Amino acid sequence: MDREAFVKGQLEAVHKALTKYELPLKPKHARRLIVGTHQERSSAVFWNAVNRIQLEKNPVMTWKFCHLLHKLIRDGHRRVPEESHRFIPRIKQLGQFWKHLNTSGYGICNETYSNLLVQRLEFHRKYPVMPGSLNLTESQIKTLESDLDNAFEMTIDMLDQMDNLLSLQTKVYDAMECLRWSSLVPQGQCLLAPLILVILDTSKLYDYLVKMIFKLHGQLPPDALEGHRTRFREVFRRTKKFYEESSNLQYFKYLVSIPTLPSAAPNFLQASDLDSYQTPHAYLHSEGSEDGQSVTADEVLLDLGTEEQRSQQQPPPSDPRDDQILNLTRDLEDERFAKERLIAEARSRIEQYENRLAQMQSEFEHARREADEAREECDTVKRELAARDEQRVQSDDARVQEAHEQARVAEERFGKMKAAYEKFRQEHVAALTKLGELQKEFAASEKARMDKEEEYTALNRRLEESEKNNQALSSKVEGDAVAVDELRSQLAKADIDMEDLRRNMENLKAAHKSELVTASDRFVDEKAELEKKMNGMIRAAVLAMLSRCEEELPNASTITYPPHLAISALTALVNMIGEKKPTCMGDTIVLTHDTVVVVTACAAAAYTASIQHFDGVNEQCHTVVRALQERLSSSNLDLQNFEAECKKLLDMMTALPLQSDIDKEVLGNELESEMARMSAAIQAAVDEIQKIQEKSRNNTEGIRLEVNEAILGCCQQLMAAIMALVISSRELQAEIVAAGKGGASPHEFYKRNHQWTEGLLSAAKAVGVAARVLVQSADGVVTGKGKFEQLIVAAQEIAASTAQLFVSSRVKADKDSQKLATLSTTSKSVNQCTAQVVAAVKNGQTTLNDQDSLDFSHLTLHDAKKEEMESQVRMLELEQQLVMERKKLAELRRQHYHMAQLAVEQNGGGERDTSFEFLG
Repeated sequence: MDREAFVKGQLEAVHKALTKYELPLKPKHARRLIVGTHQERSSAVFWNAVNRIQLEKNPVMTWKFCHLLHKLIRDGHRRVPEESHRFIPRIKQLGQFWKHLNTSGYGICNETYSNLLVQRLEFHRKYPVMPGSLNLTESQIKTLESDLDNAFEMTIDMLDQMDNLLSLQTKVYDAMECLRWSSLVPQGQCLLAPLILVILDTSKLYDYLVKMIFKLHGQLPPDALEGHRTRFREVFRRTKKFYEESSNLQYFKYLVSIPTLPSAAPNFLQASDLDSYQTPHAYLHSEGSEDGQSVTADEVLLDLGTEEQRSQQQPPPSDPRDDQILNLTRDLEDERFAKERLIAEARSRIEQYENRLAQMQSEFEHARREADEAREECDTVKRELAARDEQRVQSDDARVQEAHEQARVAEERFGKMKAAYEKFRQEHVAALTKLGELQKEFAASEKARMDKEEEYTALNRRLEESEKNNQALSSKVEGDAVAVDELRSQLAKADIDMEDLRRNMENLKAAHKSELVTASDRFVDEKAELEKKMNGMIRAAVLAMLSRCEEELPNASTITYPPHLAISALTALVNMIGEKKPTCMGDTIVLTHDTVVVVTACAAAAYTASIQHFDGVNEQCHTVVRALQERLSSSNLDLQNFEAECKKLLDMMTALPLQSDIDKEVLGNELESEMARMSAAIQAAVDEIQKIQEKSRNNTEGIRLEVNEAILGCCQQLMAAIMALVISSRELQAEIVAAGKGGASPHEFYKRNHQWTEGLLSAAKAVGVAARVLVQSADGVVTGKGKFEQLIVAAQEIAASTAQLFVSSRVKADKDSQKLATLSTTSKSVNQCTAQVVAAVKNGQTTLNDQDSLDFSHLTLHDAKKEEMESQVRMLELEQQLVMERKKLAELRRQHYHMAQLAVEQNGGGERDTSFEFLG
């Protein structure tokens, strides 16, 4: 009855502690659970109760669970951290579950607190000497410091623990800040309550870190501990900030005493700082701080015959036997550590036996599954016998015999497993005997600590339960043997049922034949219906394709297409219509697709070749499309009318004028005269720039004169480089003509290579126009009537024109020609001079803009805001204008290319463009 009342009380305390209300964890419930762990010497009751509660229902319940577990680790029985280690996956699962909760402040806080508890349990697992309360005596600290490697690694782990605690504090304060909660409201106190334990833990860890790092500096070089010092300084800064912020909260003032850290971190490089170091004492107000250790009231209540003896500081006696007492104390600690290791070894052996028992159970389950598989195999054999005809009866009998054999093998295997189980059981009994001997040794060495007997009694109870389970398994094995006998009887019945199933199979065959004939007739009707629907859908798709083609024909003028390719495709279409008449809807799809492609190509080619002939060809294209639509709409595949319209379109395409009609007789004379006009235009541009420079010197002064001189000087250098490029180009052309004309005249050479001649002619014209525009732009910049950007564009345009002349000149040149090398050098000089002109223009523009600096000193606050808004409006307007100008530039270039092609076709390349003459 006392045991049941205790368990019931523990369950009631867990349920009352883990509520969904945003209130701090009540100390009386936590204290009741802490006392329960000491009375039970285990946390099993607590974890059994928690596993029955669905903590994912509410984030507040998870938050209180983490707080409660933290309290149990600190103040509960010393076995709580060890027993809680196997529940780490459950704690991680809770943290991951609330990880993405953003609707309240508990989501990220629950994740951080869960990670803290997981790392805390791993820390105690790694360092069993460290109790959950983090209270160590001076002798224990010295023992830890004596092992250099262990102390080095332990300081790193304690720094990690400090980082986890301070991260939790940061998340909680951020949540309080985000939710605007005060420490005086219940919601805020619910969040802040675990930070009391954080304050107590950080004060202890901080104290141990300082002492152990000073000890390490006394035995290791400072460079090896640079990482420790860096991390400690960061931990010191965060801890000091945490204590200062917490001391200002009203909630903590009456619950915990918050220590004060010095203004600067300890200097570990000076050993004298350890003498002036003061241990920070954090304690609960209900405990007092006589010795600076956090000893809760629960620990006082729980000092009921436990093996843990709290060391209390006493005034140092003057008896000279202090050293002997200290040595005996250390020997006692060593003996206790050795006994704990022996206990751990015993637990390990017991766990091995339990694992072996679990393995035997799994092997038994495997044997049972094999029996089930044998029974299923018999069922399979029965179904196969029912599906086969009369000629396979002997084969089915063989399968039945095979099933019998498998059942016999399974039975033999089961017997072997049973024998192995008996063997393992004997080993287990021997292990129990050995365990009894170990218990006697423990009883002899632990006479002063009688409470260990209760722990062994609990182990014996577990072993008895395991033996009961073994007996239950034995009875279950006997039941499985009876099941095997039943399986044999069922197999005998399968022979009787086989004949009935065979007769049913004959009846099903006859019914199947009649249904097969009916299904064949229905398939023929459905196939005809589907073909009819498919032909209708194909006809609709083809007509839609033709309608779309007729709608898109007016847009063919935007496409450039070679006429000879269009004529070739149209000829192939006419031949296909004449050779292969379409007989089905599949051929109609191919015909329609080819027609759409050819009609669109013909319209585009007609517009490319001649605008005058475009309207007639375009109308004939519409006629061809409509003729095919009429044939397809009437389901009449007679395409004589359609073929006639295609032939008519072919005749119209053949009659289009070709580019080869250009008169090539005048190309030679035109090229020479154009090159002469280009040279004259460039020379006139040089003279005009000289005049502009003289005018600028007479009419301007100061910075403006300097800017004009720099720009005009660069323009003169550019024109000189262009003149040199023209001379080199003409020399290279003369060399090409001399090398390629043979016995013919230069005019014959130009006529024979008319495409190359046309390229030179186009480049010469472009250079002349660009030279004139450059002079006009330079004049506008100097007089102030033009824009700097116009001069930049003009310089870049003339560079592009000379690049075209350079490329056109070197097409037929020998790659080893000296004149070609000279032309390449002059072309690079033109590019450099162009870059100098652009740089001079930009520098001049910047100089003039700096001269006219803006003065906003006279503006008021309201005027400045108004000017800012107007400037933003103007900026948006300019951006919109920039987009529109870019579109306009693209359209102008497209129209220019088209007009140039039309001019070449109409004038035959012999008309002179008077816009290239320079009007000085």
